[in-house]
Amino acid sequence: MKYKKPGYRSTQVSITNSPIHLQEVFAQVFTKSALDFVAELVIRFEDGIEQLHWNRLKTTSELHLGATSLNFNNTCREDWKIGELPSRLHNRRVDLGDVSPANTSHFIKALNAPVQGVQVDFDDGHCPTWHNQIVGLHNVYQAVHGGLYNVPKIENLPILMLRPRAWNMIEHNIMINGKKAPGPLVDFGLLMYHNAQILYEHNCGPYFYLSKVESAKEAKLWNDIFLWTQRRLNLPHGTIKACVLIENILSAFAMDEILYQLKDHSLGLNCGIWDYAASIICKLGHNRKFLLPDRNKYVNVDKHFLKQYVLLVIKTCHARGAPATCGMSALLNQSPDIVEQVKVAKKKEILMGADGFLVYDETLVPSLSELWNECSQKPNQIDKQIDVNITASDLLEVPVGDVTLTVSNTTSKLQFSTDFVHNKNSVMEQAAEIFVEIVTMRYAPEYITTYLNDHIIFKQRQAALNAKL
Repeated sequence: MKYKKPGYRSTQVSITNSPIHLQEVFAQVFTKSALDFVAELVIRFEDGIEQLHWNRLKTTSELHLGATSLNFNNTCREDWKIGELPSRLHNRRVDLGDVSPANTSHFIKALNAPVQGVQVDFDDGHCPTWHNQIVGLHNVYQAVHGGLYNVPKIENLPILMLRPRAWNMIEHNIMINGKKAPGPLVDFGLLMYHNAQILYEHNCGPYFYLSKVESAKEAKLWNDIFLWTQRRLNLPHGTIKACVLIENILSAFAMDEILYQLKDHSLGLNCGIWDYAASIICKLGHNRKFLLPDRNKYVNVDKHFLKQYVLLVIKTCHARGAPATCGMSALLNQSPDIVEQVKVAKKKEILMGADGFLVYDETLVPSLSELWNECSQKPNQIDKQIDVNITASDLLEVPVGDVTLTVSNTTSKLQFSTDFVHNKNSVMEQAAEIFVEIVTMRYAPEYITTYLNDHIIFKQRQAALNAKL
């Protein structure tokens, strides 16, 4: 489907047709006015996005050439705080994480869970097939507009913490003036256009998680996008709130500046331990001293470099009146031992001063809510100031130990590739082909989701599926 938007400069928008069985859903999400809005958004910020990618390439090159050392990027300013948070954001104790809205049954179950928020995930917890994008966006629309079966009204739901794709992802099914659209702006634009007014009127949002932010400049780009969008949709200044995931070693050195750039739109910072640890390898792994040992033994908050990272997130946030939340427990509630293991890990985070965290399995929520009540009677711990001096060397003190067992690495990567290619376990051979490509490359891709999303096998499978449906 193609059309031209009239105006001072003609804008051409091209979009892949809907699968036959989703035509009605497609028509509700991808209206002409919604696509016009996304096109305006993309055109307004395409230069800034292009500059973001050049800045990332420049930084990566400098790191590999040894010309850049990591230092804290804090500008001296007078004492300041983030903008006032709405009442529903004072308690951020437990969010359900990695909830793909395209998985309708899981999404509905999450919306009925006794949690403070649900991470509505269009990023790593979601496979961005055209089918999944259409269904996911429509399910959010239905939840907000009161049309999703067996789901209460929006004001009675947990907060929807919308997580658009990160800047590394492209939407192959939408082209604007001959260029494929940035995935995050497609997600953000459509979510805002269809849902922002209702969320605002019911004191429920719009609120976001921002993934894979690498610098304060990138935070400023998001802030500029928020300002433009609020003006365009006639929303008051500061309506949008966003929590930045500190899941990259570079962003760890710019936490205070990231908060400042988002200031009136900030919902604090979140620790993403697994991605953060992986980023150390991706950004600095050309130096062997930054190759992490066995992640099962050495990637946890008991290790100095990660404990200091978590403390720095909490210290930075609380000094600016912002909530600091910790990462997601991906363990499934399969036994009392698992429950106890999760509680022990999360109690450490609470005692460190965290204001909340994420879990994947909703059956763990009652035990963790009880844990919170035992440890704190307040909705948050923002008034708890962390008096500790954390240096660059603290964050870069990587432990020494054995490598992760090959079978563990192989199994997890192969399974992820398989699920991404088809979102089911039925294309193992093709996933194995992609996996071999990745592990034999001289420079492994920084984001495996980018590599998979752009891979010819993924594109061919999606084209074949769209033709069948």
